[in-house]
Amino acid sequence: MKNYTLLIILLAVCQVGFTQNKSIEKANKLFASQAYAEAIALYSAEDQLDSDAALNLADALYYNANAEEAVKAYAKAWELNPGRSMDAHFRYADALKRNNAYDKANEILTTYSGTSIDILKAMEKNDMEVSQFFMPEVMDAASAYADFAPAYYDRQLVFASDRNAARPTYPWTGKPFLDLYYAQPVADTLSEYQTFSRSINTDTHESNAVFFANGTKMYFTRTSNKFKKIDGAKVAPLQLYSAELVNGKWGNIELLSISSDNYSVAHPALSADEQTLYFSSDMPGGYGSFDIYKVSINADNTFGTPVNLGENVNSDKLEQFPYVSENGNLYFASNRVEGLGGLDLYSSDASGDAFAEAYNLGSSINSNADDFSLIIKERQASGYMSSNRTGKDKIYQFTTFPNLDYQIIGNVDDKKTLEPIEGAEVTLYRPETGSTQKMTTLADGSFKFEVHPNSTYKVKASKALYAPVEKEIKIEYAQNTKTLIKLQMSAYADSEEIVTVNDRNQLTQVNLEKIYFDFDKANIRPDAAVTLDKLVELMKKYPEMDIEVASHTDQRGSDSYNLALSQRRAQSTVDYVVSKGIDRNRLKAKGYGETDPIHACPSGDCTEAQFDENRRSEFTLLK
Repeated sequence: MKNYTLLIILLAVCQVGFTQNKSIEKANKLFASQAYAEAIALYSAEDQLDSDAALNLADALYYNANAEEAVKAYAKAWELNPGRSMDAHFRYADALKRNNAYDKANEILTTYSGTSIDILKAMEKNDMEVSQFFMPEVMDAASAYADFAPAYYDRQLVFASDRNAARPTYPWTGKPFLDLYYAQPVADTLSEYQTFSRSINTDTHESNAVFFANGTKMYFTRTSNKFKKIDGAKVAPLQLYSAELVNGKWGNIELLSISSDNYSVAHPALSADEQTLYFSSDMPGGYGSFDIYKVSINADNTFGTPVNLGENVNSDKLEQFPYVSENGNLYFASNRVEGLGGLDLYSSDASGDAFAEAYNLGSSINSNADDFSLIIKERQASGYMSSNRTGKDKIYQFTTFPNLDYQIIGNVDDKKTLEPIEGAEVTLYRPETGSTQKMTTLADGSFKFEVHPNSTYKVKASKALYAPVEKEIKIEYAQNTKTLIKLQMSAYADSEEIVTVNDRNQLTQVNLEKIYFDFDKANIRPDAAVTLDKLVELMKKYPEMDIEVASHTDQRGSDSYNLALSQRRAQSTVDYVVSKGIDRNRLKAKGYGETDPIHACPSGDCTEAQFDENRRSEFTLLK
């Protein structure tokens, strides 16, 4: 009977293992076919994943824009196998960026690229150099749907959305396939939206349209219904179509000859003269997975040969969603290493028949999420873009302004004398990026920093023997580009907690009453605790103050014993202060034995009261 029981247990264990293996095997197949939503559900139901399945789960979460859970999953995948491919390093770093974990992202990207990466520092520099400053505002923020890829169409916007619940479910996201819609932009809403032409929308994806100026012809993106197997997964390429408005209805829908069943051709854009079509494609021979191309539109509506826009525009990463402005400048999205996270928006200025080196448009429009599909009317200083910074794809309207040179200019003065303080260290901290700048005040107490508009900064001044002071400053976009501030610092000697400075201005004492100890004891007495509580409050008030606790004994006992006893007294003093919430690193315990008595008593005949006064701890201000 015992043997039968054991056999049943073993069979049950094998059955569980078999079931788990079958479940993970199914999840792996779903992942390979890009059915990420279903794969995530199966992987998440398992108690334990092997290293490959763990990475698949992390990637599936990443591809479905669940960066918070993706970071956790990547961390577990790295525990199982830290020697991941460089592509996996890139995705892990991008997920970290999307969670504002830039320090860890810098570490991963430094390994990935082989060069030192500091994303926020690089973006801070970039923000000072870009010519435009953007002020985006989300539209239809409360909508439950994903809306993106706006296109100008007369006075309306045409955009892609997953609003149509009647469409089949897209396995990648678990949401309906995309249709094109149009709406009237009113304030921060998309008013009176309606489904675009039924002849355009189908049971597959339609998105990213562009219209000729006369409104009678359009190009748009549609997912092919023909699947191709790439790296073991069935992939439906994106293709470009044209349509014409005939008697008020869209028809004559044709697949563009530049499209292919073997690779994607998507995201159409037109030059201002409507003689050149721009698009993104992963066709062979490019710089990265998707590049931006152009092709001439012939008079008979045929096309020339597609031309890659070259290394000034394209990189080894994604380049997608091109748009060419009325001034001939190119805007597009890319997920390059230096970006804030996901897709960032870039621009490449027109340079003759080509484009100059592309640059990131900066943190005024980019976030740590996907920012893409920008369209702009430069002469009106306004436009639209898409972003999933709120967790869902949304359309944003924006206005642009010249990116002027903004400065914070200030002075640091003594609060009591109003005299300038030379040599104070002033630190500028920008919470949005975590970046800092530092400088030392000049003889007139002045300082100056270059800053960025529509940002919040904290300015802090500190100097030895002074209580530090800090102010928060909001830099608004305005014609006045200089913000003036005054920082007044109080000397510790002028505060209610008086300190003593020696004649060389080098050694300072905190003039709290000394604390005393019983003979041959190191414990803190109740009367000493009262004084130490005052020290605690003082150190909390001045968080940059560091203190040395100097402890002493009377002259009874051997030198070595008294030195050890004084060190115990100093340590118990420090331990008490630390127990009240003060960082131990701000305190130094130093025992001086009997070497520095208040009462020397050369003949050794001190009174008991004099012995009591020699058994003490006192406090020296180190900083």
